[in-house]
Amino acid sequence: MDCRRIEFSPEKSQERMTSALRVFHPRVLDKILAFSIYLLGAKRRSVADLVEMPDESVKTAVRVVLRDGFSALRDRRGSDIDRRSEARSTEMRISARCADECCIVNFGVEEKELRIPLTHRIEARTVLLSLLNAELLTTTEVATALGLSCAHCRELAGKLSNDDVVDALVDKRQGQKKDYSVGPEKKAEIIQQFAARAVTGQSTSSDVLARIINADSEKTLSPRTVRWHMKKLGLDSIKKTLPDLVRTLKKTS
Repeated sequence: MDCRRIEFSPEKSQERMTSALRVFHPRVLDKILAFSIYLLGAKRRSVADLVEMPDESVKTAVRVVLRDGFSALRDRRGSDIDRRSEARSTEMRISARCADECCIVNFGVEEKELRIPLTHRIEARTVLLSLLNAELLTTTEVATALGLSCAHCRELAGKLSNDDVVDALVDKRQGQKKDYSVGPEKKAEIIQQFAARAVTGQSTSSDVLARIINADSEKTLSPRTVRWHMKKLGLDSIKKTLPDLVRTLKKTS
């Protein structure tokens, strides 16, 4: 069976995975997927990476299924957990999916669903991770709906259970506040050399400016850095208009 010419739809896959998780426990579904991909000829390590299972677990699952048949897919050690999960799914039927640029939480009531725009990332994560912590959704469902790995999903859920939303989910990184390598003096020199050379009709390339600025400086700037600051300062936009402006001012003065 050659699947290379088949077009796979991520949206359809997500919808079907959500539907399947209403029937199968996530561990059972992972084993079904692993066994199917293995039968299609994938290497065992690649299968393990795709379904996020340890390599040895995939090896054991394949060996047991080939020996005992389909019933071996169920994890007998977690049979009580499976039954509780299946009973909960039958009773509440809560599910989550992404569609129409929204994260949709369905509570099993006709025409009653919560729709959160995907652009509202913090709101979507708060709602879905809270449902995960309440064991109303599975890790796989939440990870798929949020576009995260299962490991990252579990990590965020743990943080949310211990901290408030701001501390757990809001990215507080602010980035670099200051140009440490290019201070005011260097910026002034870039502007001065650019303006002087533009007015006199000489080259204003970043390579030339970097060479001139670095001639009498202990700390050198790369042409790429000079080019970045030229763009940030908007110097390229005045390259052609600056000589005309100078000539006009000379005539009117």
